[in-house]
Amino acid sequence: MENLARFSDAIHAYEDPSYLDGPNFASFEQAFKYLAHLSEKNDRLILVIDEFPYLAKAYPPISSMLQSYIDHYFKQKKLFLILCGSSMSFMEKRVLGYKSPLYGRKTAQFKLKPFSLHDAEEFFPQLNKEEVFELNAITGGIPLYLSLMSPKKSLRENIKDNFLTTSAMLYAEPMSLLNQELREPASYSSIISAIAAGASRQSEISTKTGIASGALSPYLDNLIDLGIVEKRLPVTELDKARSRKTIYAIKDGMFRFWYTFVGKRVSFIERGITEPILDYIIKQLPHFMGPEFEKLSQEYLWSKLFDPDLVPEPFVNLGNWWGPDPKEKKQVEMDIVGFDDQKLNGYFGECKWKNEPISADILETLIYRSRLFPTPKKNYYLFSKTGFTDKCQQLAQQVDCHLITFDSKHPIARYLSPPSQ
Repeated sequence: MENLARFSDAIHAYEDPSYLDGPNFASFEQAFKYLAHLSEKNDRLILVIDEFPYLAKAYPPISSMLQSYIDHYFKQKKLFLILCGSSMSFMEKRVLGYKSPLYGRKTAQFKLKPFSLHDAEEFFPQLNKEEVFELNAITGGIPLYLSLMSPKKSLRENIKDNFLTTSAMLYAEPMSLLNQELREPASYSSIISAIAAGASRQSEISTKTGIASGALSPYLDNLIDLGIVEKRLPVTELDKARSRKTIYAIKDGMFRFWYTFVGKRVSFIERGITEPILDYIIKQLPHFMGPEFEKLSQEYLWSKLFDPDLVPEPFVNLGNWWGPDPKEKKQVEMDIVGFDDQKLNGYFGECKWKNEPISADILETLIYRSRLFPTPKKNYYLFSKTGFTDKCQQLAQQVDCHLITFDSKHPIARYLSPPSQ
């Protein structure tokens, strides 16, 4: 068995770094016995089994065997066992799940999160912050996907080489992951496509996919568990057990990019027609980056939670808001809404990822919509990719609005004090 041979080689190489070749252990059981013995000679022996799901599928008895050795041998030894896996459904159900032979034997669990912008900047120190932000967004912050991007190429070239080339990994990655993690991958793909096309409520997704609304919930729950889709509520509804304002959005950046720009153009890509698609992607990218900039802006405010110059009283909730405006008689949205514990301070913000400065009318609209909330003290924030017009800066000074811009020279958006007169 190839897995046993590689496992044997790793053990022998640990004992003797000059090891090149030798006999394999007769079985995994024999290898584990040897490791238990070997751990007695060390202060601590660390055993890491990467991509454990692949080993378990190739050799199903491995989980029960590990259970036995953990219970009867490893607990008394100085052996530290780490199981890793990229298949979240397998790790959660067949390693951590109640029915797993390994249930109850963990000392800790870690779910690795995507790279933040700061993490990605360290990945690409030679690129400016805007370029890193865009690459991190379209790859979902996954280190493997980021490693495919060349810092020597333009964003357009990286997109073409990694998403619009049929032999590229990311061209086939979404369907590959759905096939790996889920039954009925075609149904799940149609659901993600519907959300990418603008269907956000369960009834809308049902209409677009043809899946009955009642039958849709398990599909959505599975996509949420995998981190591909997220359930979203207005910040004012977060404490409610149920809400009619629930919507669904694609959470994973790579999936969102692929289903927004690649999935429905596969027939063109497979015929080598990529330049018009690239033109469209580059033109629409600011719109795609908008929600990513909203998240970054919200994260920035969370990072300043105890900075009284920016946040007078710590907020307990902060997020997006959408709902009816009785005066306008229509549904409106706000990028940032938050409240302190006593609801004495309200925090209201707008975020614009555009190649033009924010004008005063954006701030005027923000002030107007903030009146939908009866907080005595209102704090305003504008987040911009490129800056603010003179009129906007003048109005910001009058209403004490904080102006925050995306700055490629710093590891996080830089705080700009309201301009002095």
